Amino acid sequence: MDDTERNPSPPPEIREADETSSGDRIGESVFSRHWLFQCLLKAIRAAENENACGEGEQVLTEEEVVELDREVEEELCTVWDMAANSDVAHFLHEFKASEIFLQIISTSKSPRLVEILIGILGNMAVFPDLSLALSKEGGILQMAMQLLGGTDTPTLVQVLRLCHTCLSNKESLPFWLQAMRSSDSCLSGITFILENSINEELLKVTLQVLDCVFDEDSEMCTVCANGNFIEALFTAASYLSSREKYDSLDAFWHLLHVMDYEADAKELLLPCCEKLESLLVDWLQGQEAAPLPPRHCWRTLGSAVTLVSGVRQATGNEAEDDELYERLKEMHSALQLRLHEVQSNSDSKLERRESIDDTFHMLQGALEQALGISARQCTG
Repeated sequence: MDDTERNPSPPPEIREADETSSGDRIGESVFSRHWLFQCLLKAIRAAENENACGEGEQVLTEEEVVELDREVEEELCTVWDMAANSDVAHFLHEFKASEIFLQIISTSKSPRLVEILIGILGNMAVFPDLSLALSKEGGILQMAMQLLGGTDTPTLVQVLRLCHTCLSNKESLPFWLQAMRSSDSCLSGITFILENSINEELLKVTLQVLDCVFDEDSEMCTVCANGNFIEALFTAASYLSSREKYDSLDAFWHLLHVMDYEADAKELLLPCCEKLESLLVDWLQGQEAAPLPPRHCWRTLGSAVTLVSGVRQATGNEAEDDELYERLKEMHSALQLRLHEVQSNSDSKLERRESIDDTFHMLQGALEQALGISARQCTG
């Protein structure tokens, strides 16, 4: 048998530690090392049983799914939860659990087993030092890029969650950007997800991953500035909007803003002008407060209004009686009222500093541009 197809075996560290742990706890946690080692051994045996069945009876094909034993599944899900504990996560890394997981994932025909193991890696990566350590393991990066071409939704959610966690860490981010640049299938897999998935969680984390990538890599942003990708992006956003998952659209607006800034994507958006405006109206209707959304949404709103008004102007459509225009006027009036209230209260310097900040001015400027109002008109 080829060494690359050999069933994963417990490394010496696990065999030795399992023999001597005697119920010892992991760090300051309440978790037992002995129990954890037993779970890892069960995962290895589950993979061995899969391969033994496949080789001996030649029943399994690439398309067939192997169900994970219920008891093993429940125990590994407990490990998944445990990996959110710093002591447990570092203990798993110390005993090279990631190497065991990679061996299992490379041969397993159980999507549930693969999903759980990647989920454990995702929880480990929440800790910055482990995020960096895992990202330095080329096998994990290669595995993630390959799995992005898969079709199992729960597995894809965990793969992209792992990607997002590591991309959000400044130290591990370069390793993932390089892996994504070098992958022949990464962007096509992501585009396929945007275009075809109806899983809200998967679409949300996919947009979050792209948000991180575009923020840090103008080259990737430019590569994605094409009609097919834009269409897939709008398909995902439209579906999320139809499901009233408006919080998931923050990344969508930021992606379009960055693409327009880095790659001058406005021409690509011209055919989508009406859809763009409709998405903005839906997003505004989904906000908790009116006429102004909550303050934490103002930066997203400013970017969206700037983009929509720029596309509208480019199409020559400057109608002033549609629903969006009325909403923008209401928001601008509310901002002006807030500005006057703060300015008239000269004794409250703290309130002014908190209320009239860069975000306020960004949104105000975006609304004035969209409405064709000059700064002189606002202050006059």
